[in-house]
Amino acid sequence: MRQQTVLRGAVWLMISAAAAKLLGAVFRIPLTAMLGGAGMGYFSCAYGLFLPVFALSVTGMNTAAAALTAQALARGDTAEAEGIARAARRMFGRAGFAGSVLLFLFARPLCTAVLHNPHAAPAVMLFAPAVWFCCMSAVLRGLHEGCRQMIPTAISQVTEGIGRVVFGLLLAALAMRYPDRVQRFLPAGTPPEAAGAAAAIFGVTLSAAAGTLTLALFPRCIPRLPYAQRLPAVRMREVRRALLTLLLPVAAASLVTNLTTLVDLATGLRGLSAGILRTPERFGLSADAAATEADALANFCYGAYSGLAVTVFNLVPAVTNMLGKAVLPAFAEQSAQGCRTGMQQHAEDVMRRTAFIAVPAGLGICVLAKPILQFLFASRPLEAETAAPALSVLGIAVIFTAMSCPLFSMMQASGHAGDTVTVMLYGAGVKLIGNLLLIPRTGLCGAALSTLLCYLTVLIGSAYLFVRRTGLHLRLFRSIAAVSVCGIACAVTACMLYPQLSGLPQRAALLLSIACGGAVYLPAVRLACR
Repeated sequence: MRQQTVLRGAVWLMISAAAAKLLGAVFRIPLTAMLGGAGMGYFSCAYGLFLPVFALSVTGMNTAAAALTAQALARGDTAEAEGIARAARRMFGRAGFAGSVLLFLFARPLCTAVLHNPHAAPAVMLFAPAVWFCCMSAVLRGLHEGCRQMIPTAISQVTEGIGRVVFGLLLAALAMRYPDRVQRFLPAGTPPEAAGAAAAIFGVTLSAAAGTLTLALFPRCIPRLPYAQRLPAVRMREVRRALLTLLLPVAAASLVTNLTTLVDLATGLRGLSAGILRTPERFGLSADAAATEADALANFCYGAYSGLAVTVFNLVPAVTNMLGKAVLPAFAEQSAQGCRTGMQQHAEDVMRRTAFIAVPAGLGICVLAKPILQFLFASRPLEAETAAPALSVLGIAVIFTAMSCPLFSMMQASGHAGDTVTVMLYGAGVKLIGNLLLIPRTGLCGAALSTLLCYLTVLIGSAYLFVRRTGLHLRLFRSIAAVSVCGIACAVTACMLYPQLSGLPQRAALLLSIACGGAVYLPAVRLACR
């Protein structure tokens, strides 16, 4: 019965995570069509700050509250569990409030000095309250999960995703339709696109509030005890120390995994501006025009890259990440039992399945980058044209990113989570050096190439450490080589067929080309992997 309960909870969480990913795509694609490259540049600066904060609260605070609550209840110590709940709400609630205030006060200097995008400040200021909501959501989810109640987490995730779509898109549409009314509440000189981005970010804040409210509506999983039965002050100090002890390493690991986003935020716009000033003729500008328009053009290019290319890039790893999450419980069980045969079988199966999806998808994105962007963002042809070369490079990076996801899950399941932090630090270092060297010289393709090198480093490092730590020797060369050859055949078929269908509507031509590529890939890979 206990295993059935755990399995049911895992299924709830996986379904809600998949729904949240789908809702994220539903949010980003029409938002990009509304805001365009310039607006997405402002939006990406604020949302890029949101992602590390969100991951920090979801993983760090959530894990600390859930783990300590589960341990206390396993011992039958209801008083300690209630003390953990009170301490977590107070500590993380105060930390979230302080974070919200600091982000609001320092939004303008942060956007000007670090992000090199001062017009993004209103969006960052409107995002600031979401820090508190994220912290409180993490605590409430952790308490419910510690009591083995996964449904509140699942429902709140879906509520938050729906709220992001409804509030974010509605407010952005209103701001773009009535810019004069919105700009009365913003600093003078704020561009209409920046106002639209700020409205969309405010929608994200409202969605975080909706997720927190949803959790608050569930009954308390740990009853409030009378004052006489509560933990004494000495025990409460121990509880607070235990929460921090568990929080800090998990939060550090979470922050490291989001370093690539922060690196792009800190170096992307600055590098693009430097490149425009260095070779203005490459962007159709004179030296005098570049001096005044470099920052605006850099923001447009960065918005096209982050809003279009990165959105498409993230779709495939979001799917393959579910494979890694699915194998984690079984791999952890085999690892705990010391069953190397079972561990190897699970590892080989999940890597083959990931390659089966990632290789043709990544190669297809590489060769059909421009048609895919024109299909998804038909109302933004200039942004699609700008982002297409970078997405071609990111198509190859899709393969490396997707193949890294199951390796990370299996390393965590086998007790080597610290190695994933080490690998991501190396990858972030490669990303930082690549951005600094390549973006001023090659523009958006430099940002994409540095991402490719980053995740290639991550894949090689994680594969090496996985084999070294577990002692498993994965027999994958033949199957992955076969999938790669068949994936190339799939991509070549789609690429060669697409121009021949120019007489058809663009969307029909693209879908038919992809279908024909799939018709070549599926039987070929079936024969090759026998």
